[in-house]
Amino acid sequence: MKFEPKTAARIFRDHENYWDDKRPRLRQLKAVYRTNYWDRGNFLDTDFQIIIETSRAYEFIEGYIASLFSRNPSVVVKGDVRGRGSAMKAQALINQFLLSIRNHVEDASRLALIYPCSFLKMSPVESSDVFKRVRITPVKPWDVLVDDKADSWVEQRYIGHRYWVSLHEAKKRWGNKKYKGQAKEDFLKRKDSDTYKTGIESESDPFDEFIQVVEFWDIQDDRLLVWSPNYSNGEKWLFDGIQIETEKGTEKIKRIPFRTADDDPIVPIVPLFYSRMPDEPTRGYSALHRVYDQIQETNIARTFQANAVRKAARQWVVEKGVFDAEALAKISQGRDGEFIEVELSPGQQLAGSILAVPHTPTPPEIQRYVEQVQSDLDRGSVLAPFTRGEISSRATATEITALASYSHNEVGRLARERDAAIEYLARVYISMLSLYMKDEPDLVVLNGKAEVLRAEDLAGEFAYFAQDSGSTPMSEVQKKGELINSVAMLLELGVSRDEIRKELVRLFDLPESFSEAVEVAPEASMAQMPPGTPPPAEAAAAADLGIMPGGLPSPERIAEVLPS
Repeated sequence: MKFEPKTAARIFRDHENYWDDKRPRLRQLKAVYRTNYWDRGNFLDTDFQIIIETSRAYEFIEGYIASLFSRNPSVVVKGDVRGRGSAMKAQALINQFLLSIRNHVEDASRLALIYPCSFLKMSPVESSDVFKRVRITPVKPWDVLVDDKADSWVEQRYIGHRYWVSLHEAKKRWGNKKYKGQAKEDFLKRKDSDTYKTGIESESDPFDEFIQVVEFWDIQDDRLLVWSPNYSNGEKWLFDGIQIETEKGTEKIKRIPFRTADDDPIVPIVPLFYSRMPDEPTRGYSALHRVYDQIQETNIARTFQANAVRKAARQWVVEKGVFDAEALAKISQGRDGEFIEVELSPGQQLAGSILAVPHTPTPPEIQRYVEQVQSDLDRGSVLAPFTRGEISSRATATEITALASYSHNEVGRLARERDAAIEYLARVYISMLSLYMKDEPDLVVLNGKAEVLRAEDLAGEFAYFAQDSGSTPMSEVQKKGELINSVAMLLELGVSRDEIRKELVRLFDLPESFSEAVEVAPEASMAQMPPGTPPPAEAAAAADLGIMPGGLPSPERIAEVLPS
């Protein structure tokens, strides 16, 4: 069945209704992460109401980010089984691109932990440098329309991305059409009573008018369609296809332009699911939502304790007329060693004239409850103490190594999801780059050598494997150390000294003059030998007799050197 504008309108309406129901909880998740659980606007008299905010949600999310985030994400690219393309060139380009987007990957990871999931949208931009024509943007889950009837991400029939475009930009992209502009709104700030709307006339200045645009990637029919509820009441396509800037000018492509080496369409929207429900594989599940109740109870209990402590102030009940204003001021100041004189009537006792106000102690059950809530929170986070930076006698070197290798723990499972997103991202980037380089071969420097890069070098069905810190200074130091430790073994295996010298010069970034072999004269080489070392010819003859330099012949061959 063909994808029609009315189908797009129905999908958009269902998508809006789905996320409208979840908006209140999404607001709570954002507020608790920002340490803004309490709505202070509801507390009119803050002088007498102490509000305590704990940073449990921030600790929970950033604990995962600190363990998951790769400082320099990179991939290893394996060649095509049919020998197409150059895996070496593809790997160098991808890793250079990944170095520039590490902050975007971190932001997407943070969104995927706070909310049910997140996405990375890769879109073309104009640039004179072909390697900078791809822009990446972290996308919130409510801005991506997924096929919720699909059994997995790869089996989706369509994928949509909703975003806002100003009226000026819309007319520039898709022509001067009759749009119904509206004020740009934040999804989480929208009132819960608002429902699906198609084109609201904006009362603001025309400069602030926007339209909603949804890009539909129709995977089933291999089409890219642009739809908007602010144009023709959603009954027509805003644009059919995509425009690509080439050397020959603007080229319009109706089918999905980004393809794999086997000419299959590939959508430049990369999903990042850290958790998902088995019966909703395209929706996701928030990790922060899992521990929200424990964070809420912690804030309530700590606020109660804080107010209880404030009520335990030193207060006194005094008999009227016994203390004058000066004496009362001294009592309130509470200076150490202060003498306060009072006049008592005959028979009157001071003990009966002043009395401390009694206070009800805070029940010990409150503290035990706080500890129990914290225990529930720690179990819900499924993070070991040493992953949160806590020093424990039980944290062994094996556990820390396991954390570093992301194995056998919750961090390892999340790291595999992150790596899958990076691998998919690398696949999309190569596909987009091969399209832009169709008519533009370029010159690149790989491993110190100038190489010509063409579109066919990227036209391979490569295998991508994400790795952590593949290009970080620490990994380079490890490589240098391993090479130095392997020099003796390489020489025993027959590797040329010149080749080892060239690799050392490249790895340590030494001057190129160091890699040139130096011819040493025989006289100079003999001069550098230790005293008593025989010439090469004599050394060869001595070796035949079993005599080492500076030593004696073997007992079995001693007769051969004795005089006859």
